[in-house]
Amino acid sequence: MRKERTNIYITERQKKQLEKRSEEEDLPMAEIIRRALDTYLAWDDPAYQPTPSMPQTRKSHSSPG
Repeated sequence: MRKERTNIYITERQKKQLEKRSEEEDLPMAEIIRRALDTYLAWDDPAYQPTPSMPQTRKSHSSPG
């Protein structure tokens, strides 16, 4: 599945919750956001089919946290 980079603005509280969930589930924050977005888009559109994602584990990165 091809992924496209985008920037979003989230609150400090949202970031803290995402970081916590990322640690607990051993997933990158981006994967959690993609899953949440798929859920939102399918909410009122039964025809929406998310692209199956490959199982992912969190990868370290060099940007400061």
